[in-house]
Amino acid sequence: MIYIFLDGGVSHLDSFDYKPLLQRDGGKPLPKSIHTPKFTFAPQGTILRSPWQFRRYGQTGKWASNLFPHINQHMDDLCFIHSLHHENNDHFTAKNMIHTGVGREVRPTLGSWLIYGLGSENENLPGYIDILPDTPRSRPSAFLPAQFAGTPVLRPDKTKATLAWDNLTGSKAGSDAQRRELDLVQRMNRAHLSQRGEDAALEAEIANLELAFRMQTEAPDILSLQGESEATMALYGIGEPNTTDFGRALLLARRFAEKGVRYITVTHSTTKYGNLWDQHGDLFQGHGGNARAVDLPIAGLLKDLQSRGLLDDTLVMFGSEFGRTPSFEYMDGGSGRLRNGRDHNPYGFTMWFAGGGVKAGHTHGATDDYGYHAVSDKVSIHDLHATLLYIMGLDHEQLTYAYAGRHFRLTDVFGQVVRPILA
Repeated sequence: MIYIFLDGGVSHLDSFDYKPLLQRDGGKPLPKSIHTPKFTFAPQGTILRSPWQFRRYGQTGKWASNLFPHINQHMDDLCFIHSLHHENNDHFTAKNMIHTGVGREVRPTLGSWLIYGLGSENENLPGYIDILPDTPRSRPSAFLPAQFAGTPVLRPDKTKATLAWDNLTGSKAGSDAQRRELDLVQRMNRAHLSQRGEDAALEAEIANLELAFRMQTEAPDILSLQGESEATMALYGIGEPNTTDFGRALLLARRFAEKGVRYITVTHSTTKYGNLWDQHGDLFQGHGGNARAVDLPIAGLLKDLQSRGLLDDTLVMFGSEFGRTPSFEYMDGGSGRLRNGRDHNPYGFTMWFAGGGVKAGHTHGATDDYGYHAVSDKVSIHDLHATLLYIMGLDHEQLTYAYAGRHFRLTDVFGQVVRPILA
């Protein structure tokens, strides 16, 4: 599973959730029939029409804007959910909700649950890789053992990416000497463990030391892109000013997927084009710059996976922690002037999927006439997680972990598999 996460809140209303009334009624107040919850920053109510043009794409005739022209060329391969919703309207709790199923408590992420339930297909690599994380340790495993945490991969803007630790080249004394050194450390660790009794943290550290040693044989080759053809590099936009960084990140994601890494997140998080994807103002410039940085690389990833036969058993996901409101924000300071941006909107937003057993060319659910609230075939985050686990072969009600006197699960006591999106 490759999760392309656009940090800050990509606007569904300016990309894939076409609302003719939003375009028609720009500058008018939102109808009173549209409930306006407590906003994140300031009262709103004046409709902001999208600055992008919408038309139909593909044989399915799916409406989309020209914000992502290259992704639009794969429209018949995509499966959309337009009715996602939750109640967390700030970035911190919304991100937690999307990744872990709760807003404020410390819980394992979807990726950690997957590796706990399925294990890794490659004993020489982590089962969960986090490319371009927002912090070096952005995806801890919470109460699950530490070997199920996400492993950060940093700086794919270089010819060779680096992991969160510096040394993957092994000891200068050679691998045999390093193996003997590690065996000595592990004997001491196990002796210590036998005295302490059951200790999940120590057991995880012992397992991670072994994994780190084995990674020295395989990870350096994966992290280097020098063996890729010029055509492949161009497919991802590598070498072009706007697309090189994210192109390298997605090419790394494909290389990790090829080697059996089960869960890979690729985060686009930059202030180069404004405040992440969080355009409270300057929507056209901010979203436009961000989209130009990711559009070609994402389309390249889809084409590359398809050509290699990897899309059949690889699920690609695209989305953010929430969407955006259909209305302007007011200027700060009580001036009363409108800003050409949108506020946070967790009450109805869009994600799309490709490959991995979802229905190609399918659309599920809908928001209201102005794109504010999910109104039909609503999908909660628990439903989303239940569905993703199901696609990966796991029952969300049976995947549990005993901690603090109860059995926890990713979906808590909620969640229904969204079967209409399954092929």
